[in-house]
Amino acid sequence: MASGIHGRRLFISPALDLVIVHYASQVISPSVPQVPLVQAFLKIGTHLCG
Repeated sequence: MASGIHGRRLFISPALDLVIVHYASQVISPSVPQVPLVQAFLKIGTHLCG
């Protein structure tokens, strides 16, 4: 997984043959807890590939 500016994310799972690109355009304050996106992306991939 790679994280970019303003909440953009790239998730690649070779095991699931899956690539997720998450576009965002909001500034996230460092004081706001991070959302566990890796688990969410894995659940999406498992659902789509299962």
